[in-house]
Amino acid sequence: METIPPLAALAALVSAMAHAGMALYTKRAEDTLTFRALSNIFSALWLSPVLFLFPVPGWEVWRFLILGAALIWAFNMLMISAFRRGSMNLVYPVMRGAAPAIAGLFAFVFLGEPLSPLAILGLSAASAAIIAFAWPEKGGAPKAAAIGFALSAAMMTASYTVNDASGVRAAGSALLYAAWFFVLSATSLTLTAWVRRGDQLPAIARTELRGAVIGSFFNVTTYGLALYAYANAPVAPMAALRETSVVFGAILAALILKEPLGVRRIALAVVLALGLAAIQLG
Repeated sequence: METIPPLAALAALVSAMAHAGMALYTKRAEDTLTFRALSNIFSALWLSPVLFLFPVPGWEVWRFLILGAALIWAFNMLMISAFRRGSMNLVYPVMRGAAPAIAGLFAFVFLGEPLSPLAILGLSAASAAIIAFAWPEKGGAPKAAAIGFALSAAMMTASYTVNDASGVRAAGSALLYAAWFFVLSATSLTLTAWVRRGDQLPAIARTELRGAVIGSFFNVTTYGLALYAYANAPVAPMAALRETSVVFGAILAALILKEPLGVRRIALAVVLALGLAAIQLG
């Protein structure tokens, strides 16, 4: 069995916590698109010294960066739409949890890839937890739109995770890949915000400035540590550790946003995280 470096495992776990923190600040933003654009601009600024310390990557890295930038742009648009339509402790677990579950199911059904008994158990548990999260509550508001956008965002997550794991290995440096990634992401999101907000963008940006600065640290932390983990350890167990973000996200939504959580959703978040870990490890 391949040994997992303790530092890589710690990096994946802290990355999960930081991802939940990033989602919290995204949910709290008044104008989510402007917030995401600003937080990516600041993320690029914090990593900008790296651009001058390393040579510009070659095409073998840029092909992953360009595809990754397109995928993360689509993810941001879908995440914004999901957060507008649903609470964080509904949307976030589905958005984070569906990606590995869908990938595992599609690989089994369409590609004929075998699944171990542990992976089948994990896939069943994760799928059941996602369905339970989406299940209409008595007298509750419809969830179809929020869940639809969350599932679509999950598909983008599955795509950019595989792409970036390949890209950072081609780059040979997690810092270098992350620095250029945030430059491209900040550019695409800022242009989108400018087109959609027009002359109102500077005024809106001022109201989102403080939260965006804080959010940028979560951005850099979660992405940078994930790349470090993927570059220095097998992707599957690192991805499994990162899925604990669904639990951290549910707790933050309850404590900070005062969203109803209860025993049911706590249990579902734990079952979902354990199921996702079983998929990756199996």
